[in-house]
Amino acid sequence: MEPTQANVVSIEVLQRLRTAMIRCREELGLAISEADSDVDRTVVWVEHDRIMHWRGRVQRLGEDLNNARSALFRKETVTSSKDSKPSVVDEKKTLERVKASLADAERRGQLSRAWATALPREQALLKAGIGPIAAMVDRDLPLAIAALERMSISLERYARDAAVDLRSLLEPEVEAEKVQGTRRSGGGPPSVEGQSP
Repeated sequence: MEPTQANVVSIEVLQRLRTAMIRCREELGLAISEADSDVDRTVVWVEHDRIMHWRGRVQRLGEDLNNARSALFRKETVTSSKDSKPSVVDEKKTLERVKASLADAERRGQLSRAWATALPREQALLKAGIGPIAAMVDRDLPLAIAALERMSISLERYARDAAVDLRSLLEPEVEAEKVQGTRRSGGGPPSVEGQSP
């Protein structure tokens, strides 16, 4: 088969392919849009919400740490009526728990700041990676869908129009050829004397 020829078995297959390509374009466009939106929201969430959250949490836990230290100091300096010191186990546990929470909040705040710095670069890399797919969705798929539509219409028109019967077109020439062949073989009309066929 030459490159300019096609062996089309069913026009319906072309139409189903066109429908599938339209659905693919819609789904890819939606997926790209959702991914882009999710990444934008994540960057904003980390840059603003998380950093502010952990900054405020560190500040509150710093106050709680000061309060826990003060409570422990007060308990250690108080003496009971029997000249014995009251138990400070609960205050020490509270102080250690607040210290651990503060260390965790500081660590998470540092991670949030690191991610706030790294995410915009990762976002740019993602958009660059998605770029060729977005270009295909915006430019290539519509062109292919339109080409399939034109092909389907042309093939339907070709199949709908009555095919030309080549035999009927060639019959007058075949008849003329038969008459000429008969004359050459001597079976034609009688010749007049002195004339050659």
